[in-house]
Amino acid sequence: MADLFTPESREATMERICALLQGDDRIDGIVLVGSMARTPDRWSDVDLEIVAGEQYEAGAVAGDWVSRMYAELPTLHHYEVTFGDTLVRGFLLEDLLEIDLSFTPVGAFGVWGPAKLIFGRSQEIRASVEASSDSESTPPDWAGAAGSAWHDILHAGIAVKRGRLWQGLWYMERVRNRALALSSERRGWYADFFDYTDDLPPADREPLEETLVGSLEPQRLLEALQVATRAFISELERGDPALAGRLREPLLDFVDTIAE
Repeated sequence: MADLFTPESREATMERICALLQGDDRIDGIVLVGSMARTPDRWSDVDLEIVAGEQYEAGAVAGDWVSRMYAELPTLHHYEVTFGDTLVRGFLLEDLLEIDLSFTPVGAFGVWGPAKLIFGRSQEIRASVEASSDSESTPPDWAGAAGSAWHDILHAGIAVKRGRLWQGLWYMERVRNRALALSSERRGWYADFFDYTDDLPPADREPLEETLVGSLEPQRLLEALQVATRAFISELERGDPALAGRLREPLLDFVDTIAE
């Protein structure tokens, strides 16, 4: 097995990549984001925001850097994801260090969360980084989360009753995870990947341990759905009491009745 990356080797790899990026005249800025810009630890990966110059197409720059990464570093594989104007190219190195390069046109560039400027050709890029906020989360979408939750609650119960136990488990876990995500978002924390779920107060987390089922026994799944539903409704009451009031009785009646 190849040696796992160390903080020292990670730093050296990041410095090498940044030096290579700075040598590309099409790139106007490089910004370090993610945990390395906030509170890095031994396990942090490297997330870099790459700003493509106004006269260059970000997709073309990203495409060139895929082949460049394979040529310059011991790269095992990469993935490609697009979020609006941003093209993310994630690379896995032989030492299992993940390097995420996000390519964004200069006109669409912005920073939401902790960030450190590594290189910037323009004052606009530097100002955007300086104005970045420690908050990484948008305010909770209480109504949107509620719509997704009641959908998942109904489908979880119905799936279990149909004998579709893996599907029922998947829907139940979505209900639980929405409750935890809302709890993070109302505190201003980024919730998509549960970055801060372990930092939630025990009162928010511990009741949901009952949803960590150890089998696909139907009754156990339905009991977990009851716990997840109650936790979600309780969380919804903190942000939209009127909506929670409308949903509480019919949803709790459903999960209680279907579990009988």
